[in-house]
Amino acid sequence: MKITVSSLLLLLVCSVSTGQPETTTQVCPQDIHAVLREMTASLAQLKVEVTSLQKENQAYAAKLKELEKQETEIDKLKEQLQVTQVAFSASLLASGSKTIGPSSTHTTLIFKHVLTNIGSSYDPNTGMFTAPVRGAYHFEWYIGVHASSTAAVLVKNTNHIFTAHQNQTSGYGSSSQGATLLLEVGDVVFLRLWQNDKAFDNQNHITTFSGHLLFTV
Repeated sequence: MKITVSSLLLLLVCSVSTGQPETTTQVCPQDIHAVLREMTASLAQLKVEVTSLQKENQAYAAKLKELEKQETEIDKLKEQLQVTQVAFSASLLASGSKTIGPSSTHTTLIFKHVLTNIGSSYDPNTGMFTAPVRGAYHFEWYIGVHASSTAAVLVKNTNHIFTAHQNQTSGYGSSSQGATLLLEVGDVVFLRLWQNDKAFDNQNHITTFSGHLLFTV
């Protein structure tokens, strides 16, 4: 706000010369009290405007804080949505043709060719699926074999769940199995080839392991 200073200027120039040989000082006609009242009123108005601006700034700050809070909540919801989107599917070999086994001990099957891994909960380096949230998960596995027996068991942490078994005396055969498990956060699920058994895979990706989250609990 611009403060009117015309009256103040008049006060500064209120002393004038009369043109007589002796200089006399004439009394300024403006009332100094009136000038002070005008300046006081102007300052009061300025204070009102400043107070109004401060209130507006506080309102803007409150709105900005609320907006930041909403953005944080949206980010959390996005993270939760990503966590609940879990699915993977992989085959045993990335390329070529190979028979795994037999071995004198149980062997963890590591499925290298990853077709889908939404949520990145399956690790192709270890063959382990780790549950990111508590919920019901469904798993399926298909095991191929040539002229031998095969038994691939689904393992939850250290517990054997279901087994896909096939005793193929000649030629090619396969076995499949599925299971729905209630998993806690951090539970691991993987496939274990039974000792003295075999599993076969080739470029057609016939030995596979898949799973997905059905719903959270």
